[in-house]
Amino acid sequence: MPTAHLAFDLGASSGRAMIGILEGNPSRLRLVEAHRFEHFACPAPAGPVWDLTGIWQAMLTGLRAAAAWCRDNQIELQTIGVDTWGVDWTLLGKSGELLALPHCYRDPQNEAASERVLERLGGFDRLYQRTGLQLLPFNTIFQIAARYEREPKLFDAADRLVFLPDLLHYWLSGKVATERTIASTSSMLSVETGDWDYPLLEKLGLPTHILGPIVEPGTKLGPLCNEVAELTGTSTKVQVVASASHDTAAAVAAVPATEGGSWAYVSSGTWSLLGAELDSPLVTAAAQAVPFTNEQGIGQTVRFLKNIAGMWFVQQYRQDLEKQGEQWDYARLTSAAESAEPYRTLVDPNASDFGAAGNIAEKMRDFARRTGQPVPETVGQAVRCWLESLAFSYRHTLAQLEAVVGQSFDVLHIVGGGIQNKLLNQLTAAAVERPVICGPVEATAIGNVMVQAMGNGTVADIAELRTIVARSSELERYEPGDEEISDVTINRFDQVLRM
Repeated sequence: MPTAHLAFDLGASSGRAMIGILEGNPSRLRLVEAHRFEHFACPAPAGPVWDLTGIWQAMLTGLRAAAAWCRDNQIELQTIGVDTWGVDWTLLGKSGELLALPHCYRDPQNEAASERVLERLGGFDRLYQRTGLQLLPFNTIFQIAARYEREPKLFDAADRLVFLPDLLHYWLSGKVATERTIASTSSMLSVETGDWDYPLLEKLGLPTHILGPIVEPGTKLGPLCNEVAELTGTSTKVQVVASASHDTAAAVAAVPATEGGSWAYVSSGTWSLLGAELDSPLVTAAAQAVPFTNEQGIGQTVRFLKNIAGMWFVQQYRQDLEKQGEQWDYARLTSAAESAEPYRTLVDPNASDFGAAGNIAEKMRDFARRTGQPVPETVGQAVRCWLESLAFSYRHTLAQLEAVVGQSFDVLHIVGGGIQNKLLNQLTAAAVERPVICGPVEATAIGNVMVQAMGNGTVADIAELRTIVARSSELERYEPGDEEISDVTINRFDQVLRM
């Protein structure tokens, strides 16, 4: 009999409720979108905060729609799980009362707090050796330091720290739990034990009484609470499952790696995250120098990866063009790039030049002038410059990955929304000089659904999970092709990175 599992997949500006239906023999997965919504961080005197009540109301609307769809189609809804972006958190009192709104990770106070924390520790090296995460000023450890310094009594009243998906699982089930993949984005877990690094936090003078036990992805928390079930017309038999609660963990779980040989992955969207699935953390000096981060995944694995600016430029450029009265959809932008001269200008996608929104094409032109390259003058030249540079960045990072882990990778899997740009896929295959397998697009929602099914016993393990994903997805394979990229072009990109 078919079974349904509901994934709430929340990004930092939008969310959706996606029903995953497992059916057939052998099992296949299909997705149905029940609801989609936007949400935004809200300015407040103490710093930007997330609109929790708006998100919660949208989730209830999505749950109501999903329950109705399942009834109409006579398919049993068995589980619900939530994934979100990483690092952001809030506090609960002993009664379960929410004590404060969660701040958005873009809160400017985090930068100064990160500097104070690192000074106390004697430098970033010591933090990396203990927690294995790359230095990002919005990591949870720095956020907590910033808030604790300003409002210590808030923490005195707190009983538990919860990350955003943990909070939403609590509101759905009434059970408080901290899921492993989302906790691993905090820079507060020990690479040695996989548990909270209490000595580190005590050395920094940060509260530890608010930290609870960590549960594995796929853990059943309990049935949907009566109030939510009644309000949404959902059965109380539905189980709330702490799925892969960090969105990247969910996306990596859905990588359809079923062929023999070794593989690396890219989770491609606004950001691209390129890495490998390891059995244990790697915190060598070489790993830190890149830097690679060690986040935890499904089945005691480590997501060893690096953040790369993904489709950010293209998204921002499109918005800038719209503000100027020009309407460009993504297909038209890509078509213009296909017609532009290849390898005319190259940039470093991770350069600080491109970190902020606004007038981003001019920032690219400034970068070209500064590095002595032809200035992109047309839309096609600008977009092609970014796509080629991103493909070369994948090549560079993949080479770093292979050097650090001491292993070569036969295939690069790319999942997520970025794979809809076929020009980028072709450029990537040429740049990395190995096959590239693209799909699925909806990797985050699929990973969330499938880890729920694994926790519910419908799917046996991660191997079966990936087999079902591969069987259910339309995958596209890109080969490097006969045309080689010249050494001159490759060297030019390497020079750009050093400028």
